[in-house]
Amino acid sequence: MPDSHNASVSTTEDLVGRARKMAQKLAAGRVQALADRRLPDSTIAELIQAGFFKMMQPARLGGLELPYGAQVAVSAELAKACGASGWLASVVATHHWMLAKFDPKVQDEVWGKDPDAVVCSAFGFAEANVTPVEGGFRATGRWTYSSGSHAGAWAMIGIPVPNQGGPRGRAFAMVPRADFTVLDNWHAIALRASGSSDITLKDVFIPAHRTIGFDLIDRVDSPGAAVNTGPTYRLPTWHVFNLTGVGPALGLAQGALDTFTDGMKHRRNVLGSKVPELQNIQMRTSESSAEIDAARMLADTHVAALQAAAVAGNGVARSDLLRLQRDCAYIGRLCTNAVNRLAEAQGAGGLSDDNPVNLAQADLRGVCSHMTMGWDANCVPYGKFLLGIEHQGLI
Repeated sequence: MPDSHNASVSTTEDLVGRARKMAQKLAAGRVQALADRRLPDSTIAELIQAGFFKMMQPARLGGLELPYGAQVAVSAELAKACGASGWLASVVATHHWMLAKFDPKVQDEVWGKDPDAVVCSAFGFAEANVTPVEGGFRATGRWTYSSGSHAGAWAMIGIPVPNQGGPRGRAFAMVPRADFTVLDNWHAIALRASGSSDITLKDVFIPAHRTIGFDLIDRVDSPGAAVNTGPTYRLPTWHVFNLTGVGPALGLAQGALDTFTDGMKHRRNVLGSKVPELQNIQMRTSESSAEIDAARMLADTHVAALQAAAVAGNGVARSDLLRLQRDCAYIGRLCTNAVNRLAEAQGAGGLSDDNPVNLAQADLRGVCSHMTMGWDANCVPYGKFLLGIEHQGLI
């Protein structure tokens, strides 16, 4: 059952309320976190204490086991005030949902003694060498873009497994903190406070039970489903995983709109004219708000459909998964357009490096650079589907 400090949380709305109460403090610390290139340990501790990382962690191991999609609403609320906080909440919560599909033995290793253990990730393995050995694998090399690495008690990494792990020849593996080193190499212009540094491994043995093939984790009857029987875990992984960036994108855009309108209401330009009475400002505000509303409705539609599919346990049609993939990226496109339009309208008064609209614009670029949110790659599979062309690959 959930531990005591999360016992009062029963719904997604409870967590959204907690996120809303943290907004002022997160916003106040945003610029310092950018300078540090990571969230402070105190903020990470508060995110853990609030239960944000446990949204979709199994209840049997101290999690909240909320429906898949909880991370969208909660991370959106956090990202209004701090993009990095919203990003990490969504990413880590999704890692924990994915881990619930692994062999129960490794789930128990991660959370059995510490239900608050945080799982970071590093899926990029271009500079890694992984060799099959008796009982598992040996891994050496560098893995990229590990969001949550500074807080991670375990890392979920991607590994190549030729002729193993299913037709895709890829797998995920769990590695404890003692076996990986976090590099200080995250110097980014977007999501700078996320601390998404690379990690390295040196001749690390990974037992086979700590791995799961890309095809197997995509199954509704994954190994973890034997013990985690709730509807949260009755969904495929691929394309459903693409919702990870949607909440932060929505929150960043809404936060930018809120601060823009608040700042404009009493502003005068250098000629003394009341800025909110200028028609171009009214048009930009209205159009950006329409794009954000449309993006939110798209997200809500997909979340509701996934939750219904999870409860029914009948899986999700491939056409719906490909449309979800397209729409997650399109949500990022809508949010980016909305914020870019507001940023342009600020004039010289919006050029300060602590301007919330500018910060949201930068962080949105980071969110939409994620493999699940890039428009060019993620719009193609659904186009192929509509045209009757068979698509190969995860993206």
